[in-house]
Amino acid sequence: MHISEGVLPEWLLLAGWVVTIILLAVSLWWGKKHTDDMTKKIPQIAVTTAAFFAACMVRIPLPPTSLHLVLAGLVGILLGPFAFVCIFVGLLLQALLLGNGGLLVLGVNTVVMGLPALLAYPVFVALSKKTNYGISAAVASVFAILLSTLLLAAVFIAGGITFGSMESVTEFASKFMVLSSIIQTFSNSPWLLTFVLLIVMNLPLMIVEGVICAFIVPFIAKVKPEMLPQNK
Repeated sequence: MHISEGVLPEWLLLAGWVVTIILLAVSLWWGKKHTDDMTKKIPQIAVTTAAFFAACMVRIPLPPTSLHLVLAGLVGILLGPFAFVCIFVGLLLQALLLGNGGLLVLGVNTVVMGLPALLAYPVFVALSKKTNYGISAAVASVFAILLSTLLLAAVFIAGGITFGSMESVTEFASKFMVLSSIIQTFSNSPWLLTFVLLIVMNLPLMIVEGVICAFIVPFIAKVKPEMLPQNK
């Protein structure tokens, strides 16, 4: 999910930072409004941020490339309004310590992963009123990864990047010549091909994270229900 430095135009980098700053302010305001004691919330935010930071080191092989866990859905479910802050801090640490992404592109990367985490919370809350926590968490997690993928595709399109300019996606496309041919039968648009390939590339991630959340969230709800914002 990380976009590297030097890939996007300057205007898109600036737009990413503007949106990130606005969403950080909204996230903090929304979170403080619904939190009675911040001193009890800070440790949970710190632990969840550490888990998000470590998740990027868990790789899912998908030759010729690989994916890493994001856990945006889980972050959103556990932190609610503070999810965007967690994603921002986690991505900042990843950029500084691991070289993932970069400082200039941090704003765009935060929007791509943080906004879905923020929206996964109301999705989970709404679904949990109609079904069990396992299904609700799985759907919210898949929703978060799908939305991240859509935002990533939108960023690529806005930045004028197609699958042909990304080596890993080009190699991936060569492994799916039938799919590529079918897409190009209906449209010669490189944007459509980029969009569909990104969705296909992230399908394994949606499944893995959906399963993870389906097990973790019900367990947390059973042993420590106060960790879930809607139970407070």
